[in-house]
Amino acid sequence: MNISQYIIRWPYKVMWHIMRGYRQLFRKDRHIVFYCGGYLDYIIFRNVRKYLPDLTIVSKNRRVQKELSHYGIESKIYPSFPDVVIMARHVARKFPEKKILKFGMRHGPYHFKDFVSAGRYNAFDRYFVTSEKEVELSKTKGIVCAVSGGYPKLDPAFNGDITTDDLERLRNKIGVDGNKKTIIFTSTWDRSGTSAIEKWVYKLDELTDDYNVLVTVHHWMSEEYKKILDENKKIYYIHDKDIVPYLMISDIMVGDLSSIIAEFCALNKPLITFRVPDGKRTPQEIKDMLEKISYRIDTYEELIVAIEDGIKNPALHEKERLHFTNVMFDDLLGKSSERIGNIINESIRGMDSF
Repeated sequence: MNISQYIIRWPYKVMWHIMRGYRQLFRKDRHIVFYCGGYLDYIIFRNVRKYLPDLTIVSKNRRVQKELSHYGIESKIYPSFPDVVIMARHVARKFPEKKILKFGMRHGPYHFKDFVSAGRYNAFDRYFVTSEKEVELSKTKGIVCAVSGGYPKLDPAFNGDITTDDLERLRNKIGVDGNKKTIIFTSTWDRSGTSAIEKWVYKLDELTDDYNVLVTVHHWMSEEYKKILDENKKIYYIHDKDIVPYLMISDIMVGDLSSIIAEFCALNKPLITFRVPDGKRTPQEIKDMLEKISYRIDTYEELIVAIEDGIKNPALHEKERLHFTNVMFDDLLGKSSERIGNIINESIRGMDSF
């Protein structure tokens, strides 16, 4: 248990009951908040928001509030004393009152890292995972609150919210050459021990004559690597937290154990993945899946061959990609946001009345 949970517990509960009493007397409505630890949290949630009643965005701190403001999102700074809280992380401890209805959402697709402790999930009334298969697996870990909600972040790729015109504007904006295929490189955090960034980051220039090269890396990536990418003017280093449109304009992905691989698999495009050492929370299921849905390689020299083969034979692992997409996401009809919104609304209606 986090030490702050002990410190804030009783002061928070007292203040929460005071604020609830005020709402009972004067507002007569539910106070619903989305707790936001960063702009990526909001990207995960934003498509759900339109299916919910009016709510308040609550920023973790002033830095996050400033980040959200940069994107035109108004927010208040924690602490907050709501009737309902939604978040895309595992910090229910910041709202230590049992009468608060709590909803959690996955920060990334599926569990590319093994589940954290069951207690951190079960602190929520509902925790939305991305598929029924993941619900089944969570039960084996002692998690009792998991619900399949799909992955709202991907909805715009399947419901028409991101149009062909949008994608063409993006290509023009970042300078994609229409005569070349586009490769997107991705890497998980280098200090996790499961990153392969060192195998390609110094050699991207060798690819740019023949391909458009896009790169996205984990936001905790070491500054050394971020600096190398920033200074390479032959590639496009993606700073945008909303990665989905960039995946849609890419023809092939090169990765390691980054969960973005799941998003690209959902688009049914060729994948190349470097074999990397096992991490402390690397599920065997994920390693087995990568062996089936992607070209598996160990060296940069193998990468060159795999790229050429992937471009020529994009359907090689298609059957496996489609199978595991169904495992990770149930269905991809662009309606995950609506489904999660409906579940939240139904739960709110079932709360005890004021």
